[in-house]
Amino acid sequence: MPSFSLTPVTTAAALCAAMLTTPTPAAAQDYTLPPTFGVISSVSGFLPDPNWISLLAGGANRAEYPDAVTGNRCVGHFADAPDLRVHFVPLEDLPLTFYVEARDDTVLLVNTPDGQWHCNDDSSGLNPALTFDDPLEGQYDIWVGTFAPTNGDYPPATLSITELGAFAGSFERQFFGEDDRVSMDTTVAPWTMIGFLDMSEASCTGALIGPTTVLTAAHCLANNGVVDTPPVEFLAGYNQGNAVARSAVTGYHVPQGWMNGEQDGTDFAFVFLAEPIGDRVGFMDVGPLSTDEIAALQAGGGPDLLQAGYSYDQQGVMTGNLDCPFVEIGPNSTLVHQCDTLQGDSGSPIFVADGDRYRIIGVESHTEPQPREPYDRNVAMYATNVLAEMAVLPSGGGSSTIRPTK
Repeated sequence: MPSFSLTPVTTAAALCAAMLTTPTPAAAQDYTLPPTFGVISSVSGFLPDPNWISLLAGGANRAEYPDAVTGNRCVGHFADAPDLRVHFVPLEDLPLTFYVEARDDTVLLVNTPDGQWHCNDDSSGLNPALTFDDPLEGQYDIWVGTFAPTNGDYPPATLSITELGAFAGSFERQFFGEDDRVSMDTTVAPWTMIGFLDMSEASCTGALIGPTTVLTAAHCLANNGVVDTPPVEFLAGYNQGNAVARSAVTGYHVPQGWMNGEQDGTDFAFVFLAEPIGDRVGFMDVGPLSTDEIAALQAGGGPDLLQAGYSYDQQGVMTGNLDCPFVEIGPNSTLVHQCDTLQGDSGSPIFVADGDRYRIIGVESHTEPQPREPYDRNVAMYATNVLAEMAVLPSGGGSSTIRPTK
């Protein structure tokens, strides 16, 4: 079968120049410039399919484009030069799809052989995709932008090219073969202790670890050193519009390491509530696995790893896992696991039963795409760093490190 050929064109100097360009108007995206991450020539029926390219997303220029077909407008931050150029020859009656997988919110922009612009922001969660049902022969210039300004920090992303359809195999990789999630009865413990964290324009999952304290992911609140989505309300045991308890948010604490860009092991945060709803619905402890527990898990036994949250594909419903496979305690105080999670599950607890109580051993953070592997890699923040931050957490909303909500 025909396959891809890749011509790299990037040098260190070219990469730096592409990413440090001074801001220019929206028309700055120039398909006559050499692409930063290479040129691909391919014929329909290519292998491997999907074919993926690792690159860095974003750029210095904020631009807005309407899609030539749908009219939908996309806003993003792009480089001047294309990130990738594809010369494509369609020989079979197959659609051609480009899609992006990344931890950050990315925007996909494509200039097709007829000179038209096509764009997409969110197709699967925050990941964009564009499909051309009757692809033209010729040159496709592709930009992978970011919705938010990069401020010089360009996040990694994976651009995939396929004739199998958008996100072919993605859910299978994220679900480790099959989706084992089940719906939870949010009126009984421990699911009453987990809830929906409303940030007004976004949402995450959180878990009560005290009468008025919720543990969640830092990236739900803050990114690039800025708190961009402060929490508004926590709804414990939320299910399809109902909650067993709810409280307004009075403040929050994000580790300084995360605010400084030291993301390893610091993607967690504390949210403080106006009402002590944890006294009514219960709350969890926080603690790492013991040496014996880790050994038992590595041997295929040990305690059941539990998880629950609010996946974006099950709006308003708490779903979770009753026995997640344990992978390893990773570097930088991380926990690698195979709980089936999606966007929206960020901040959800990975926990075990401790007699009649429950112990959070990790806070769900992100999935690392591994297109060449059978499965992606699910990463949570391990409890050791969470405990260390709790030990130095000042009490009372008057502390400068605890920010009151407005």
